[in-house]
Amino acid sequence: MQTQLDMCLSLPDITGKITCSSTLTLDACTQVLRNMIPEMRAMFLYVESLIRLLLVNPASSATAERSFSGLRRLKTYLRSTCGQRRQYNLAMCHMHKEIMDTVDVQKLMKEFVLAKDSRATVFGHIGLV
Repeated sequence: MQTQLDMCLSLPDITGKITCSSTLTLDACTQVLRNMIPEMRAMFLYVESLIRLLLVNPASSATAERSFSGLRRLKTYLRSTCGQRRQYNLAMCHMHKEIMDTVDVQKLMKEFVLAKDSRATVFGHIGLV
């Protein structure tokens, strides 16, 4: 792996992309690999795998931490009151609030009430026609 990395760094395309601060950016490496012919790219399998990992690695874990924090709060109440599917759906609603703001609540309520006949007696038929 180290040999492939050293060989890759000595390529003319890469040495030309190094900035004045002597650092090589991920975008520059990605562009060089994309421009290589497949036979030459096959010589740098470990380098390509490393770049792929860096491209999918999130810059921060704030989203994941927020998701787990919200799930912890939800789980306290939900653990004994609902099933796994409902718990998952509620967690998704909590984590993706921006999507939930676009949901048509009236339509959602109508679908919920009309799904079972017993719900119509509990919630009524107001606004469902």
